[in-house]
Amino acid sequence: MLNPWSLILIALAYMSLLFAIAWTGDKKRIAKDHRVVQAIIYSLSLAVYCTSWTFYGAVGSAATTGWGYLPIYIGPALLFLLGFDLIRRIAVSSREQRITSIADYIAYRYGRSHTIAVLVTLAAVIGSVPYIALQLKGIMTGIEVISRSTGAAVPLSGNLPLYLALALALFAILFGTRNMDASEHHRGLMWAIALESVVKMMAFLAIGLFVIFGVFNGFADVAETVRANQEFSDLFSPWRLPEGFGVQLILAMAAILCLPRQFHVAVVEFRDVRELKIARWIFPAYLLVFAILVMPISLAGLTQFSGLDVNPDTYVLALPIAFDQPSLTVLAFLGGFSAATGMVIVATVALAIMVSNDIVMPLLLRSGMTRRHGHADLSKTLLRVRRVSMLSITLLAYLYYQVIQAGVPLASIGLLSFSAAAQFAPAMLIGLYWRRANRNGAITGLSIGVTTWFFLLLLPSFVDGGPITAFLPDISFNQGAMLSLLLNAAAIVLVSLLMPEEQAPADGGATGLEQNGLITLGELEKTVGRFLGLQNTQEALATHLGTVDPEPSSLATPATIQFGERLLAGSIGSASARTVLTTALHHRGLGPEAVLELLNRTSEAVQFNRELLESTLDNMSQGVAVVDKDLRLVGWNRRYLELMGYPDDTVHLGQPIEELIRLNAERGLLGDEDLPAGIRKRIDHLRSGAPYRYERPWLDGKVMEIEGNPLPGGGYVTTFTDITHFKDIERELQEINETLEQRVQQRTLELREAIQDVEEARQSAEAANRSKTRFLAAASHDLLQPMNAARLFVSILRQQQKPKGEQARLVMRVDRSLTAAEELLNALLDISKLDSGMYDPEPGVIAVTELFEQLRRRFKPLAANRNLKLRVHPIDGFIFSDRNLLYRIIQNFLANAIRYTEKGGVMLGCRIRGQQLRISVWDTGVGIDSIDEQSIFQEFHRLDYAQRLDEKGLGLGLAICDRIARMLNHEIDLKSRPGHGSCFSVTVPLASQEMLAEQILPDTTPGESSRLEDLVVLCIDNEPDILEGMEMLLQRWGCTVLLACNQLDAAQQVKEKGAPDLVLVDYHLSDQSNGIDVMEHLDRLLGTRLPAIVITADRSTELEEKVRRQLYALLRKPIRPAALRALMTNTMKNLKA
Repeated sequence: MLNPWSLILIALAYMSLLFAIAWTGDKKRIAKDHRVVQAIIYSLSLAVYCTSWTFYGAVGSAATTGWGYLPIYIGPALLFLLGFDLIRRIAVSSREQRITSIADYIAYRYGRSHTIAVLVTLAAVIGSVPYIALQLKGIMTGIEVISRSTGAAVPLSGNLPLYLALALALFAILFGTRNMDASEHHRGLMWAIALESVVKMMAFLAIGLFVIFGVFNGFADVAETVRANQEFSDLFSPWRLPEGFGVQLILAMAAILCLPRQFHVAVVEFRDVRELKIARWIFPAYLLVFAILVMPISLAGLTQFSGLDVNPDTYVLALPIAFDQPSLTVLAFLGGFSAATGMVIVATVALAIMVSNDIVMPLLLRSGMTRRHGHADLSKTLLRVRRVSMLSITLLAYLYYQVIQAGVPLASIGLLSFSAAAQFAPAMLIGLYWRRANRNGAITGLSIGVTTWFFLLLLPSFVDGGPITAFLPDISFNQGAMLSLLLNAAAIVLVSLLMPEEQAPADGGATGLEQNGLITLGELEKTVGRFLGLQNTQEALATHLGTVDPEPSSLATPATIQFGERLLAGSIGSASARTVLTTALHHRGLGPEAVLELLNRTSEAVQFNRELLESTLDNMSQGVAVVDKDLRLVGWNRRYLELMGYPDDTVHLGQPIEELIRLNAERGLLGDEDLPAGIRKRIDHLRSGAPYRYERPWLDGKVMEIEGNPLPGGGYVTTFTDITHFKDIERELQEINETLEQRVQQRTLELREAIQDVEEARQSAEAANRSKTRFLAAASHDLLQPMNAARLFVSILRQQQKPKGEQARLVMRVDRSLTAAEELLNALLDISKLDSGMYDPEPGVIAVTELFEQLRRRFKPLAANRNLKLRVHPIDGFIFSDRNLLYRIIQNFLANAIRYTEKGGVMLGCRIRGQQLRISVWDTGVGIDSIDEQSIFQEFHRLDYAQRLDEKGLGLGLAICDRIARMLNHEIDLKSRPGHGSCFSVTVPLASQEMLAEQILPDTTPGESSRLEDLVVLCIDNEPDILEGMEMLLQRWGCTVLLACNQLDAAQQVKEKGAPDLVLVDYHLSDQSNGIDVMEHLDRLLGTRLPAIVITADRSTELEEKVRRQLYALLRKPIRPAALRALMTNTMKNLKA
């Protein structure tokens, strides 16, 4: 039969076991290098969340509200499953900054604000003390229930809660303040908490299974009981959630990170992301077991104790007692005892760190105690402060326990603490994701939120009726909780927007930052050592600097100052650490603003460099692993893990490299070497500090190149490069080399054949091209020669005879026929040359006004003949193109516009578009259907209406324009509307200032043409008709004409008549000589160089270059008299210049 004293003895024995586990964990560091075990310990330590509320109170809540107990289990599980990245981000950044508490974390985000740290600490203490008192109540409730069942009185009934509180405080002091670095992991304490989590789970699971299979007949019977009882069906209906379910879900999600004890175990005790990944699944599964078993236990209690005065919060203990299960009763008591004591111990440790770092320590710094004690070691004093804080917090909880009303449910007290901790969530989350949130907003939000919580939630829990309640608003708990959170978040956002904080000057301006080396290593060591302990500080700085004996007089670098601040932050919090370093630097000559700027700059610089290094390493193609002087793994990149192919959760920070070498040996990566000898050889090599490099077969047939080099301060960096691809190439090269001679002969033969085929193809292509060129030249010469002669005779006939009537009409028709034939031949030749690439554009600067004026003069008479009005609108600017080719495009546009416009007019204009000029020709003609807009640019394509208008043409003009535009990289555009007209445009680049500066534009001012009278001209052509026509034309201009059919005749004329003033020579002569050869002969004969105009139908660029090199003028057939006269005038003018 159980009695109260036996319970006390069992509790004492259990506490002794916890003490032994914690002591062993601290001293022996149980499984310190076993990753999976450490991850499980971390996951189970998170279950300190399951307090006496979740052990006892959840069943009581289910019995009264149905599903009202679920939020406390679902909320944390959802956050771990869905908000894992948030937890990871907070945990990783806190580890890097050596954060010691939730107050430290929030203060660090807002510029290490001491005010925020104090606010969070006070709110945490006020909100946690009722929760700690709740645990004392839970333990006492368990003892009282068992005592009532035996009829015995509770031993030490008046003082037992006090003794219990003192015992728990003693446990927390022994294992929570073993060293000053609060950010250091309390391994022993976490082992004890993990054991308590196992006991909680075993107890609750045992009770649940007993109820399901002992009280009920399995899960089916539990479900049937619910269906058979209307009250139970209504209570646990899936469509009926109790009031405030959503609010409590939000509070529970916030509590898992914001409760001081939860932040401590989840963040401060966090070591590695892989532990968090395992906890992501273990912790929700742990909560799921509790959530599943709560309902059957509450149903059993409601069924068993129906009509009896049994508190639902005690069903977990009352059921084993009712069914006479003493062993299960003891287990249930130990489960509740574990739930309560684990929470009290961890919460006390976490709160004591916050109180000592953020309240007591700043008061000591301001009181001048640190200056009065000079450089004395203050670490022991601070440890005493922390221990006194633990005792004080526990006693406060005991006092609150004394005023708790006996009938207050456990769940209501737990929710009260949850809502207090939730006030930290807005500052945490908004500060994490919104960079504009500032200290003013956080202070205001926290103040409003905590004040609202105090008046709406905490104060009503003390007073039930009485005069003070008249001044309190009549709202529910859920409404008050949500109102406080909303006001908190809104205040942070609004105040941050309305009161933005000024940033420190980016350049350091007159802040004195140029003296950022004012503190020496020795002074930094003494400053940090006073709080952390001199020996611990010396070891930490030596590791950081990579030297055992750093020079004390050396100036500390920004990175070292940042490291010292982080060491201090791990002991006294980030806000106090900033205060200590600010004081030290201020005494060395820096002003307060400069000190803060220096520390902020240092923080940012170190953070940036670290992130840059991590990013660089993770994006390398090589695997990198770094070990320290103790041969422990301290750094690696993602590629290293991929190349090594390690199983998940194998590699962790601080892992002895010997473990990984042994793992590699077990996987066969050391070859045929003896395992112990191979491992020892590699460890000895690393210790020797000698560099090495070798290649080794690796996993999956790969080949790895491994290169190691010692670090200056001790340690080793090793790189792993996958060289499989290079080895494959090397092997292929070796195979190729073995049969190289045979392959060389074979390839040589194939190469010769290929070269011969290419040469034959090249020769064929060149021959075809030469044939085509000869054909074009011959066609040009032979076809255009008679037309040229006819053109000259018609011109003379019209000038001399002045034909009238029928004779005039015949002459006009002959002229038109010749013109049509010339245009046809020229178009065909142009198409052929454009397609063969024989044109070589000569772009240059063109004056727009001159170009438009030339077009106006030519086409205005044509437009007037058709009763059309031609309007020309140039701009005063310059473009860059081939003048002749561009002229041909616009000329064709204008000719087509005049030809196919019956009434109205034609306009030539332009508009600047960016760095280009869009030249357009508008007409009021018949227009073009959209289906014909592409086809009109094809050869020999004419539209139906062109034939109806009886306009002559072959449909080659636009095809030539399109080819010229593509050759010049100009864009042609067409817009047309049938019945209204068309607009053809060409877009040409504007001439830049550099082009204008480099090219001298031709003088566009018309001058008086040189007179040709009395000019002696020698005409050389193998066609008599051409010579006759030329003679008649030149004589009308007042020239004296000498005629020659070949080189011999020309030489004879020169000998008899002397040197002519100008020579007009055809390039292609019948005696297989050419005009340039004849000119060279005449120059040698006369001993002087004669000016000449070479006349030809050949439009090849080669001929043009050849004529230009001889400094002769070039005139292409068919000859137009006006063009010939202008060229002769210009040639003679240049000779006189």
